[in-house]
This record gives sequence, structure tokens and C-alpha cells, in this order.
Amino acid sequence: MREELRQAFDAVHADETLKARTRARVLQAMQPARRAPRWAPALAAAVCCVVAVAGVGGYRLYFTPTSVISIDINPSIELDINRFDKVIRVNGYNEDGVAFADSLDVLYLDYSDAVDQIVASETVTDCLARDELLSIAVVQSNPKQGQEIYDYVSACTDGNQNALCCQVSQEEVSHAHDLGLSYGKYQAYLDLQQYTDDYPPEEIAGMTMRQIHQLIDDCQEEDHDTAQTAETAENSQSASGHHGEGEGHGQGNQYRRQQDCD
Repeated sequence: MREELRQAFDAVHADETLKARTRARVLQAMQPARRAPRWAPALAAAVCCVVAVAGVGGYRLYFTPTSVISIDINPSIELDINRFDKVIRVNGYNEDGVAFADSLDVLYLDYSDAVDQIVASETVTDCLARDELLSIAVVQSNPKQGQEIYDYVSACTDGNQNALCCQVSQEEVSHAHDLGLSYGKYQAYLDLQQYTDDYPPEEIAGMTMRQIHQLIDDCQEEDHDTAQTAETAENSQSASGHHGEGEGHGQGNQYRRQQDCD
């Protein structure tokens, strides 16, 4: 067959190079098709699984928060931060907070850029101009990252007497969301609970941070006044008791002197 094919090509009047190339392609076409190895389908399936797992794992790795920044003034919002320092979610925790979160464009920004944008926003600057109190709480699941974020937000608010920063552990505020409060406002709620339980969580959620801290200050002042009043009363009672003892002692001496005279 091959000899016949060679003779057929020899009879063709064409360029030798062209005839050789054409002959090779025809011979290649006549070769039986190579069968795929039996393990090829299994290998293809395994590759697909690896790609799928890597995709799901990468997604979960990126969208798992490792720290949270709670920003409260009257709007209460939280920024979920992933291990790559990116904002992956913005959540509002009261009516003003939901509206404020919807107005922000900070998703997938570095947390530093997001915090800068929020603190410089018209909403926050207007509140600060009205002497409201800005609270930024850093909740850390990753201690190293949490400390870095805390250092950054502390530097951002340094020198502003109407701003305060704090660190909160995940365990301390595990019930915050169950009460409908942001982490930062929950911490203020716990501070107020040391003095009074007259303010339920739903009422705290609608308050500004200035109002909550004013309540705490009022309670502390009231406790201080009560303690001073009690101390004054105790000192007065003690002084009165000593005075009575002095009078009795004098009368006793006078009585003894009269007896001696008799």
C-alpha cells in the first residue's frame, strides 16, 4: 500500500517539498487512532474535584471575617475584615446605621481606607460638629491583626476629644447581635448595666453614644453623691456618739466629787 502511494505521488508533477509534506500527512491519517489510557477519565474527574475544592476553599478563606470594626456615633455600623485586611461586609445595627451602610462604598477596600472614608464622611463630621461622641471598637478574632487595626484607628482619632477607641474580645460580646446591638454599643450597654437596668437594649439601640455615656456619667455622679451623703451621715453619727460619752464621763466625775465632799 505504501509503495503504491509512493508511486502515485511520483506521478504527480509538483514541487518535491510539497509532495513530501502531503505524503506525510496522508500516512499520518492512515495510522489507527491512539486510545486514551483507561485512567484518563478518573484523572480528569480528580482534576475537576481539585479545582472545585480550591475554588470553594478560596471563597471561604476570603469571605471569613477575622476582625470586626464597630463604628458608633448615632448610626451604628460594623465592618467585617478578612485576613487580607479587606472589608468584606458592611452591616447596619439601627435604622440610621442601615441607611448609612447603604450609602457607603467601602466594600473590598483596605480597612484603613474604609475607616478614613467613614470618619471623613458628612454623616460623621456633622455628628461630631454637634458634639456627639464617636466610638470605634475593634473586635479581634485574630489578635495580631486586631492589634494592628486598633493601633490604626487610635491614631486616626488621636487628639479628638469626642472620639474614643477600645478593644473588645469575641467572648465579651457574644450576645450583642442577639440583642440587636453593635459590638461598640453593646459594650456601652454593659457599662450602663453596672448602675441601672432601666434601659432595655432596644432603647439603647436608638440612642446616640453621647446619650449613653451621659447616662453612665449621671449614674456615676449619683453614686458618688450617695456615697458622700452616707459618709457624712456616718461621720456625724460617730461625732454625736463621742460627744454623748464625754458628757456622761463628766457627770460621773462630778458625782464622785460630791461623795468625797460628803
